[in-house]
Amino acid sequence: MKKSLLWLLIMLITVSMIATFSLAGCKKEAKPAEEAAKLEEELAEKEATAKELQAKLEEAEAEIAAEEAAGAYDYYYMLKEYAGKGEPYPDAPAADHTLAFTDIMGGIPFCINVWNSVQDQWKLAGGDPDKLYYADNQYDATIGLKNADIMLAKNPDALINFQFDSKVNSIISTKFGAAGIPIITVDVPCPGAPFMGCNNFKVSYMAGERAIEEVEKMGGIDKLDAIVLIQFPAGGEVLMLRSEGFYQAFVDKYGADVIDPITVRADGGAGEAEQANKAMTDILSKIPDAEYVAMTSINEETMSGCLAAIQTAGRWDPDKWFIITMGCDDVGKQQIRDGLIDGAVAFFPERYGEYLVPASIALMKGDVVPPFMYVENEIITKDNIDEWYPE
Repeated sequence: MKKSLLWLLIMLITVSMIATFSLAGCKKEAKPAEEAAKLEEELAEKEATAKELQAKLEEAEAEIAAEEAAGAYDYYYMLKEYAGKGEPYPDAPAADHTLAFTDIMGGIPFCINVWNSVQDQWKLAGGDPDKLYYADNQYDATIGLKNADIMLAKNPDALINFQFDSKVNSIISTKFGAAGIPIITVDVPCPGAPFMGCNNFKVSYMAGERAIEEVEKMGGIDKLDAIVLIQFPAGGEVLMLRSEGFYQAFVDKYGADVIDPITVRADGGAGEAEQANKAMTDILSKIPDAEYVAMTSINEETMSGCLAAIQTAGRWDPDKWFIITMGCDDVGKQQIRDGLIDGAVAFFPERYGEYLVPASIALMKGDVVPPFMYVENEIITKDNIDEWYPE
């Protein structure tokens, strides 16, 4: 299967799943019998479509696995093996090459870890630090587009694009494609570019399962007053899956009829605390009597703003809020140790360079890389955090 067709299939599946989840997650109000029946019929049709497309995705993934077995990505995996060991790459393949990196938001722990990892791997690959270009997109779509133009003017051999706005990514893809410069996109899809990051639905579903464990310990779903999803619509459909999987885990466990009436969705902004604080303050006003709440967000910076809003409102009780976040960066680690959250799905940003630099070099050499490169994930809690991140 051609990679471009595979990517289109993945995006189609994502859009279909979002439509399904959005319909399933709408808060049900009293409706006439005919309208309710029509809603159920539409939901059933969308669920059937999603299942059909999911089957096609699994078939496509099987084809990718077959290509891997046939050695299609051997060069990338060879470089990645050295990267994972922290050893110099054979024959210094980055020598005499240039690489551009645009950062979604410089200065926050997750991004610092990603950038440090890229720099370390570039050196291991024999790259000149002066030929590794950096720009900070500052969680701003306009700045992100300007930075892309600046990088384009430098004519790098490849671009690592870490930029939050899916629409801007489409423009960037067009510009760099016209210049013949390959792109690897981080966390947010970019048309035609290999994707590196997490499987958003999978990690969100993992978070939901972990939250369900806490809910069961508390006494079961009947005691839960609300499920709060702090989302990131500007990141596009794929980033929406980072919270919708959380919802789906609850639906699979208890049923949509039970979960839909207590599910609350909100736009928490682009991943910064201030935006999330405002969103959470608004949510609290809408669920004034909620005591037992399960919640997730796209990252720990977002959750820090939410926690501040909950505490300011006098609603905080660690025994009644069941919170699983995404990323487990330095902020998340501290939240776990302080007992503010029950756990986090670790993305291991300190390892991102082990995927990004080998893939960039492979593309520079005219080789192929997998259309999506997913990091391995773990649930980090207070019980196991010292095993993964000893103080």
